[in-house]
Amino acid sequence: MTITRNLFFVLALGIAVAVPRLAFAQYGGQGLGSALSSNPMSHQGQVKPGVDDMQANATTETPFKIIKDVELGLKDADPTVRVTELEKLRFLQDPKVNQLLTTSLSDPDVRVKIKAIDILGAREANDAVPPMSTMLFLRSTEPIVKLHLVAALGRIGDSQGTLPIMQYLGEDQDERGRGTAVFALGEIGSDKAVPLLNAVVAQDQSPMVRRLAKEALQKVSGEMPTERAKTIAANTNKDNEPTDQKLAKLREMDKKLSDEER
Repeated sequence: MTITRNLFFVLALGIAVAVPRLAFAQYGGQGLGSALSSNPMSHQGQVKPGVDDMQANATTETPFKIIKDVELGLKDADPTVRVTELEKLRFLQDPKVNQLLTTSLSDPDVRVKIKAIDILGAREANDAVPPMSTMLFLRSTEPIVKLHLVAALGRIGDSQGTLPIMQYLGEDQDERGRGTAVFALGEIGSDKAVPLLNAVVAQDQSPMVRRLAKEALQKVSGEMPTERAKTIAANTNKDNEPTDQKLAKLREMDKKLSDEER
């Protein structure tokens, strides 16, 4: 698989063309392209408290057994096997899951690193923000990995990710990178990003990036809801949905996204 297409989560067809696609995929929508597959960000998903438990209970294997199998699989020489093993952790509720994912950030294969980053973003793993921020500073980190890191940090929404993303935005990035960064800063919502976002609005050459920066400022000020807030509101409205229906939808979505990735 090659690095060819744009990234980010699609909420509506009308804005899909304008908004960085990597950001959208981080928030649970269908990705529209991939660095390493036809849809590398599509499995970001909406990992929420309770959903993890439902997914874990849907299998006959215990979390302990799954984790042991994943630990063994992550030692496999084939990176595609390691990617598959990491995917098993996506909906698993166990303190060791984020530790395994964080360890995989240093995997020698870019596909494994990106899979770990995406799942940590989907799980909104605050404890992964420091190592992910460090990766963003390293010159040895691949550009496509940095793009996924920025999107994941925005997905997590921890204020610790603000300064690393601001530095990334200040570097000489293409339109996709800058758009991803300003979107992420809006999702985090820290006041520290306001001066830089104002500068982007005033100076960036891309109309799309300027528009996203304006929206990010509105999110920081509270005038516009973040994608996280929209998701929480949507899930609150669905609280009365039977558990079996939720599980069925999860399985259907996961199967569809897996088929697309092939």
